[in-house]
Amino acid sequence: MERAIVSGLLMLALSGAALADDNWHHQIRLGGWSYHLEDEPFEDSPKYNETHKGIGYYYRFNQCHGSQNWYCQVGASYLRDSFDNDMYTLTWSWNYPFNDYLAAGVVVGVANRTVAEYQDEIFQGTDRKWVPVLAPRMELSYGRFSIGFALFPQVDYLEENGSREYKIGKPTLFWDLAIAF
Repeated sequence: MERAIVSGLLMLALSGAALADDNWHHQIRLGGWSYHLEDEPFEDSPKYNETHKGIGYYYRFNQCHGSQNWYCQVGASYLRDSFDNDMYTLTWSWNYPFNDYLAAGVVVGVANRTVAEYQDEIFQGTDRKWVPVLAPRMELSYGRFSIGFALFPQVDYLEENGSREYKIGKPTLFWDLAIAF
């Protein structure tokens, strides 16, 4: 079923790409890949998933906030997270295009995903949490096709000596493929 949905969205995107004008508004993002700049934090930590199957839809607003240069995107996506569990995101991004091929900006939002839990440096499992999203972003484009890059913080949940806290680790480099229509 998942393959049928992805195939249908791709066909729609490819047919729309041939007909759309230069100011596209819709974008389908396919899955993603990541590279964790931090090894698993403790010896018994699970190995990270770095192939994130999934799909997302993004809508672009040209001349965002009255600016002739910036554009914004609102998007929603489903991916498999770093622990190979379901992850749902809702984001807003501000993007500045330097030319027809390169844009950079920042993405903010929220993700419902799993986070590793540790007690006294011993892996206890994962738990589903709402986690804020804030990351620098860059997109390389050629026509309707693009590769997006973002640098997300690694978030773990620690309990040590009775105190509970979120630990922000070294970032994770994430990239995905997209087609606009």
